[in-house]
Amino acid sequence: MPGPVQVGEWKVPGARDSDLTVDHFYLPPLEKKETLFVVTSGIHGSESYAGSACMEMLFEEILPKADRRNVGLFFVHAMNPFGFRYHRRCTETHVNLNRNFSVSGDVYALQNPMSKLYCERFLRREPVSSPRSYLLESMSTIDGQVWFGGGLDRVSESLVEMVSLDALVKATAPGQFENPAYFEYGGREPEPQTRLFIEAMREIMPDYRDVVGLDLHTGLGHRGRLHLLTGGAESAADKTLIAELFRSDEDRAFYEFTASDAEGFYEVHGCLNNVFGDLRRPGQRVCGLTLEYGTLGHSLEAQIDGLNRFVLDLQGLFHGFKSSELAKKVDAEQFERSYPDDDQWRRDVIAAARGLFTNVLRRSAAR
Repeated sequence: MPGPVQVGEWKVPGARDSDLTVDHFYLPPLEKKETLFVVTSGIHGSESYAGSACMEMLFEEILPKADRRNVGLFFVHAMNPFGFRYHRRCTETHVNLNRNFSVSGDVYALQNPMSKLYCERFLRREPVSSPRSYLLESMSTIDGQVWFGGGLDRVSESLVEMVSLDALVKATAPGQFENPAYFEYGGREPEPQTRLFIEAMREIMPDYRDVVGLDLHTGLGHRGRLHLLTGGAESAADKTLIAELFRSDEDRAFYEFTASDAEGFYEVHGCLNNVFGDLRRPGQRVCGLTLEYGTLGHSLEAQIDGLNRFVLDLQGLFHGFKSSELAKKVDAEQFERSYPDDDQWRRDVIAAARGLFTNVLRRSAAR
């Protein structure tokens, strides 16, 4: 591969391991700094496997042929090495890294009272005893719409109002910054790799005309389909830059744009994409996109199944399981949400990544 390569690693200290690192490397352009692509993977540790495969394909197939005269690339592999090693979405301190990014630090003071309310209502503080969470046990279907709660809460013995599936997701999934035992905890300060990533972007971004962030994820959406999401800071989604590089009509075989307010999707507080907007200099165009490869599927049944797995995993993490067999079952099914044991799914993910990166790098070089 022509051109200089700057390779490095960020050490991530931990109570359990002393050898956790985040690998990164930077390929400056061969001539002029026009467009910087920042490709990140494994911010949710258990999603690192698909991200690693996409990056390997990119290195072996696409970059050797790419026109890199005016294009720089910065790669971060397995942003959450603890989660990568132990098949966890979050860090050792239970932080969801994709709720942990804030250049100003303002996000850590954000309040999410509805998330707290629903966590206290539906998360049991007791060992997991069934493959059906209390949330699932409280579910009702009315006129084709799923609702949770209602009736008499068995713990508080008080009447509980019902909440729809979409309302529950949109209230809790964006993140909260108070309790690590509740849904999508974003922490109270930057994690080490969060701080180091921001420092790297402060150093590299200013010299470029355009900056494009591509954060690789698995989970939401139709099984095997690549969804491009712009959820996060509006300042990290320059529409003219997106229109130049991403042409959904031409590329529909590879991906589709999905609005963050679509059913089953959501905005995110403290997501990595915010960094690009926060650090953008005057006149600089930036866009930060989440690349989400669907795993379980987007049917109503699949969304409920995924939510049940998530709730059981979180409850078990903090309160344990009634049996080791149940613990293994929940752990395996939660990992399946991130990395299905399905060769066709894996081929579909690579094909989508191949198509997207080929076309976007070609369009960038042609401008």
